[in-house]
Amino acid sequence: MLSAMQSFQANEWSSVRARGKNAFLLRYGVVGRGLPLGVLCAVAIEAALGTAFPDTLWSPPFLLRLASLVAVFSVSGCMRANLTWNLHEKRHASRA
Repeated sequence: MLSAMQSFQANEWSSVRARGKNAFLLRYGVVGRGLPLGVLCAVAIEAALGTAFPDTLWSPPFLLRLASLVAVFSVSGCMRANLTWNLHEKRHASRA
């Protein structure tokens, strides 16, 4: 189950854990998943709609779609990162 996100060894996990859960959620949930997937999906939707690039990238419908997709993917990314954090906590707590 951890193969979808990065799996940390014990020595790596201690340094990741020292930075804190919020930093982990921000890095792997928002920056690692929310932003890239939100932008990619928004651009793909605009391309599928057949709108003219790059003019459409500043249109209000595109910006609303972009903000919505980034928000949705960021929330789902944070949920996944939270699950990963909890799994690593359990795995490394049992080894201690």
